[in-house]
Amino acid sequence: MNLKDPSGRLARWALRLQEHDFDVKYKTGKKHSDADALSRNPVEEETETSDKFLAVTTSMNLAMEQKKDQDLAKLKLLSNSSKNEEFRFIDGILCRKNFDPDGKLWLPVIPKHLRADILRHFHDAPTAGHLGFAKTYDRIRKRFYWPGMYRNVVRYVMHCRECQRRKSVPQRPPGRLVPIPPAIAPFHRIGIDLLGRFPKSAHGNKWIIVCTGLLNTICNNKSLADSRSRRNSEVLT
Repeated sequence: MNLKDPSGRLARWALRLQEHDFDVKYKTGKKHSDADALSRNPVEEETETSDKFLAVTTSMNLAMEQKKDQDLAKLKLLSNSSKNEEFRFIDGILCRKNFDPDGKLWLPVIPKHLRADILRHFHDAPTAGHLGFAKTYDRIRKRFYWPGMYRNVVRYVMHCRECQRRKSVPQRPPGRLVPIPPAIAPFHRIGIDLLGRFPKSAHGNKWIIVCTGLLNTICNNKSLADSRSRRNSEVLT
């Protein structure tokens, strides 16, 4: 307001404000937070990382979490068998052998109460990118193991609300309906239905072909021994 030679936008603001009678009071920037929402970009909220997911980052935490899952008790007994080559304890953690050449040789077995956090981390997190179930599953299976992982990943990705809102359906749009031209004479245009298979009749027939004229709706039908196109064409001719 006190500029000697205002120009451009400042000059227009000064002319607009001269229509009003008001007093200008200085207010420091740190106290002017009510206007920040209009003039500054919003501060992004920090992504919260679940404490349960952090449990799989250290051997000690994961070993403790595995003890909480009663379903892993059977696998632990199996791993103690001398004939078992699929499961093994490594640094106190129950692991399963990775038969896929990709990824680590031994994959830690994830308890049931940690699986949802892993799915959330590898699909919902900003660094995950809400990928499809194939890529999400590929990223998880190279690092962890639990029974039914593929089924869990498919169900989780298919029920993701963010993916349903933002991703388009991978299919072609439906085509336009094309009206059927009207018939100009009886049986000039007909509709055909093939019904069966029925119990064999005394004459050996198991099918019924029904022909309806689209002009006069007269219906004719005939029994058939089979449903092959050659037999149907003989009836129509």
